[in-house]
Amino acid sequence: MPEDLASTPLPAASPAAANMPQRLATAIRHAISTHEPDRRYAPHAQVMADFCAVLWSRFLRFDPASPEWPDRDRVVVSSPRYRVLPRIMAELSGQAPLPPRVGDPARPRHDRQACGPSGQGLGAAIGMALAEQNLAARFGRSLVNHRIWGLGCWTELSTGVALESAALAGQMGLDRVTLVVGLWLNEREAVDAILPRYSASGWSVRKVNAASPEQIAAAITSSQRTHKPCLIACIAAPETDPPPPFADDPGLWAGAARRGASARRSWLRRLLKDRQKAEFERMARNQRPAFWQPDWQRSWREHGSAIARVSPTFAAQRGLETLHELLPELTCLRSRRGMLADLPANRRGGSEIDLSCGTQVHGMAALLNGIAMHDGLLAFGTSTIIAVDRMRPALRYAAMTDQQVIYLLTDDDLLRGDGAGGGQPVEQLASLRAMPNVAVFRPADHRETMECMELALRRTSGPSLLTLESTPAMATSAAPEREQHGLTNLCARGGYVLAEAEGARQVTLVATGHEAILALAARKLLRDAGVAAAVVSLPCWELFAVQKMTYRAAVLGTAPRIGIEAASGFGWERWLGTDGLFVGIDGFGAPSAPDRPDSTADITPERICRDALRLVHPQSDALVETAGGNGAPPGMASTDASV
Repeated sequence: MPEDLASTPLPAASPAAANMPQRLATAIRHAISTHEPDRRYAPHAQVMADFCAVLWSRFLRFDPASPEWPDRDRVVVSSPRYRVLPRIMAELSGQAPLPPRVGDPARPRHDRQACGPSGQGLGAAIGMALAEQNLAARFGRSLVNHRIWGLGCWTELSTGVALESAALAGQMGLDRVTLVVGLWLNEREAVDAILPRYSASGWSVRKVNAASPEQIAAAITSSQRTHKPCLIACIAAPETDPPPPFADDPGLWAGAARRGASARRSWLRRLLKDRQKAEFERMARNQRPAFWQPDWQRSWREHGSAIARVSPTFAAQRGLETLHELLPELTCLRSRRGMLADLPANRRGGSEIDLSCGTQVHGMAALLNGIAMHDGLLAFGTSTIIAVDRMRPALRYAAMTDQQVIYLLTDDDLLRGDGAGGGQPVEQLASLRAMPNVAVFRPADHRETMECMELALRRTSGPSLLTLESTPAMATSAAPEREQHGLTNLCARGGYVLAEAEGARQVTLVATGHEAILALAARKLLRDAGVAAAVVSLPCWELFAVQKMTYRAAVLGTAPRIGIEAASGFGWERWLGTDGLFVGIDGFGAPSAPDRPDSTADITPERICRDALRLVHPQSDALVETAGGNGAPPGMASTDASV
């Protein structure tokens, strides 16, 4: 049960001649009244004034002269109620201004703000604690020995992402994170119903008087000594006495500044003597090893013949194994149904760290954001595309804050459904492509998989998703035109001609993922029927959309186009034009017939050929019959996205 230090009546406000923490709290309250433009948030920020005064002056590990010191404590502000506090504390403590974000001088980088969808900041704070634990396991406590402090609203504690993240923190033993929430006395009953959930998840929970520096200091000291993640609830009552007068004193923070400077100098001396100094500094700056990219390309070129006909999922798994050797900063969280769910726990620094998140993908996605925000590690996550809806708030937050998070999602559910009556997630690809600053990759075979993984690793301005299938590639995937380009990464332009027409184009088949392989087979059928067809692979719409218009026109051509994808046709009109057709899935798929268990996945070369002949020769039913094929199954229309 939570330890209650706030059961006694709250004392009256202290006089002006108060001790140091209370003088600091007075300065913070005065700054809040002048810096917070929203009057709704100012009273809530005032509740945390005493806590911030005690934390910054006595416990927080930071040096105002070096705000980006790698071993500083991280402070994550989750609720907009407290958004003004980091800026106030930075100004009062004399912190040097942070440099502008690379490539965006108008937006200064500040790693203490995480105000996004409710609960996401708390989940990010827990993810930072996981990053701290992993870095400490690699470099030791002499170089990595800091804590994570998360400031949030008590209403965030009951959100699904916060509860899932808290359960993962207890499961992984993340004892370097402390979440702090503020509330009014009349809200205490509602909080008392939430806190036992955190205690049951392995957290140390304490309730303190928000106006008592002694209770706050005791709770912080306890959180530093316990081997559990901690939650501190600061309970405040409405003020009845006038606030003490404010007297500007520039020397209030001098003691805290000296303490932080001394700690950083000691850390620098240890860093200079450490044998892993160069590697630590490289990872702290989020830099990749010097020759990782040539080594990566050489590795998959050497193993290319062995995995040429394997599925994109297996190719990505082999790629991850290679990346773990080339990029030691890679940290991969996996869900119960992700493609790495059956792998043993990762080993780092001689200790076993289990990074399996089970079915808690909402919390997993929030932790990935925290890992990316912490600096030093590369965040990967594996799951299924059916779980995207639960990860969407965290994914959206990563896109808003330009965090490099890479997701590997198996999309077999597009063909078979989720097996639990949920239907086929045919709308997910369109919804993900509609989200700004998210790159969606859908590779067709092992080579495109490796190229898309390389592009995701090179993209640092937002999240990237690879949707992968476990269907093995066919021999036709190695088109002669593709092999002529050697090691050139054709996926880097988002789309390219996989196989050109033999003669003047009469139709262009535009496909993504495994459907590009089907399009190659349909191209052969069309050739036998006397129709010259080209196949265009479009693994990444976002990259293709930013190419020059001349390149896009050369790839897509002027002939009628057919889009092919085992998903909804929403959005395909931008590539198909007014004369194009779409071959995909309309609705959530149809139930499988007893004699045809795969009818919901019936996107076949024959069907593509039939629709192409109908598009090229709309008046010739004879040609349609010669192409063979089967009727479109229920729920799948040949022109369900006609434009």
